[in-house]
Amino acid sequence: MRFFFVLISTFLFLCGHIHAQIRTFGIGRASGMGNAAVTLHDEWSVFNNIGGLAWIEKPSAFTSFDNRYGMTGFSTVTAGVVTPTKFGMAGGLSISQFGGDAYRETNLSIGISHKISNVSIGLRANYFQLAIEGLGTRRMMTFEFGGVMKLTETVWLGAHIYNFNQAKIADFQDERLPVVMKAGLSYRPTEKLIFNLETEKDIAFPQTFKAGLEYKILTSLALRTGISTKPFVSSYGFSFAFYAFEVVYSLNTHPQLQPSHHLALAYQFRKLKKKEKEKQQ
Repeated sequence: MRFFFVLISTFLFLCGHIHAQIRTFGIGRASGMGNAAVTLHDEWSVFNNIGGLAWIEKPSAFTSFDNRYGMTGFSTVTAGVVTPTKFGMAGGLSISQFGGDAYRETNLSIGISHKISNVSIGLRANYFQLAIEGLGTRRMMTFEFGGVMKLTETVWLGAHIYNFNQAKIADFQDERLPVVMKAGLSYRPTEKLIFNLETEKDIAFPQTFKAGLEYKILTSLALRTGISTKPFVSSYGFSFAFYAFEVVYSLNTHPQLQPSHHLALAYQFRKLKKKEKEKQQ
C-alpha cells in the first residue's frame, strides 16, 4: 500500500498536480471561492498573494487543515503569523506541510508587503523541501512576487507569480518546480458583496479560470461559493467570527474524486486600551 502511494504521489508530482497543493489551492476564505484569491487582501494573503498583505490592520495568527479527495496522505496543514509594521508595511511567517511519511512537502516562508496609496506589492521567500521514500530529499529556495491595486471604490486588481527563479529539483531532464502566474479582477458593489474573476497559468499546463463570490449576511457571518476549470471544481464555504476568532470552512467537489474539506482558524490580536497598558506597567 505504501509503495502504491509513493508511486502515485511521485507520478502526480512530476505531472505538476501534487506540488501545487500548497501553492495554488486557496488557504482560508479563498478555498470557498473557487480559489480565486489573487485580489484578496487579508491575513491569508501570506499564502495566497503576498502582495495583498500590507492592507491588514492588526496582527493575526492562524492555522488550517485541508484534506483532498478523502485520501490518507493527501492532507495539508498550515500555520502562520502576520503583523502590520510602520510605513505602510506588513510581514509574515508561515509553514505548510503536505503528505505523510512516504511523500512529504514542507514549505517554510517569510514575506513582506508594502502599500503606497492604493497599491501594494510584496515578496515572499520559500524554503521548500521534498522528501520521497526511497528517492531521498531535495531542498531548494523559491521566490514569489505579487501586487494588489484598488482601481476604484468598487474594482480591485491583483497579480502574482510563483517561482520566478525557476528552482531546480534535479539535474535529470532539468526537472524544476513550475512557474505559475495569476491575475484577477474583483468587483465589490457594496461592503457585503465580493465577486472575483481570476486566471491562472502554469507554464507547462493549460490555462485555468476561476470565479468566486462572497456575501456577508451579518458582520460576523459570510457565505461563499465559486468554481474553477480544468478540472471543473465547485466550492462552497462559510466563515463565522466571534470575539477575536474566526472559523472558516469550505467544501470542494471534483468530477471524478471525492469531495475535499478545508477548515481554518484565525485569531486577531486586539490592541490593548490605554488604561490596560498603564495597569500592566
